[in-house]
Amino acid sequence: MPALKHSKIEDFAFDYLSNHYAAAHHAEELLVRRNQSTKQGHRADGIFVYKADDQSFFTASFRADPSAKLSKLLLNYKKNGLGKWRYATALVSLCIAFLAGQSVGHVLLTWGMSVAAFLVVFLAHSFLKEYRLRRKIRGMVDEMRKQPADEQWLGLSISSMCFRNNIMAQYLLNLCERRGIGLLTVGKRAKLVLMQEPKTKVCRRGDFLSHYSDDNELRFALLKDAYLRAA
Repeated sequence: MPALKHSKIEDFAFDYLSNHYAAAHHAEELLVRRNQSTKQGHRADGIFVYKADDQSFFTASFRADPSAKLSKLLLNYKKNGLGKWRYATALVSLCIAFLAGQSVGHVLLTWGMSVAAFLVVFLAHSFLKEYRLRRKIRGMVDEMRKQPADEQWLGLSISSMCFRNNIMAQYLLNLCERRGIGLLTVGKRAKLVLMQEPKTKVCRRGDFLSHYSDDNELRFALLKDAYLRAA
């Protein structure tokens, strides 16, 4: 049986999101633009823009740039957990504590010190390892703030099966939910899965489209299409 090829989220997400906004939001004229930059110099892998019923401009952003790093992190945790180095460092500390305790000449005290050293080092190493992983995930998700939009989407090239019994994957889902970010995944079988719906944000001044370098061009294109359709 031939090996399944790796599926890229970018090859599926644009069609999915285009259909999503065209159908669910009744966006008759939807502009899709890839590789869009904000006026602050940040980049979105794509944006979806349409004119809403209240005549305001609705913008959704899509980002898949951290897909490789995030997918690798989640898959590695699924396979190896927090790693085996925790046991190695704990065993080393046990040996050091045991050798140090032998000078006391008390067997129970020696073993008590050794076991305590093992547990403390093991738990501390586990805590720091998990904290570091969570910090990495949080940092990559928080990069989404640099692509302002009414709705934000994050895409990962990873099977949805990886999210089962995976603490780090669940942390990512919970983080996206708190940040109001939608999450899409696609695995080797080319099946796109909606893992998390986005929450619509409110722009305090104007609209989110004004944050992008091509905002005037996109507004003109939408207004032109609407005029031609009406004519």
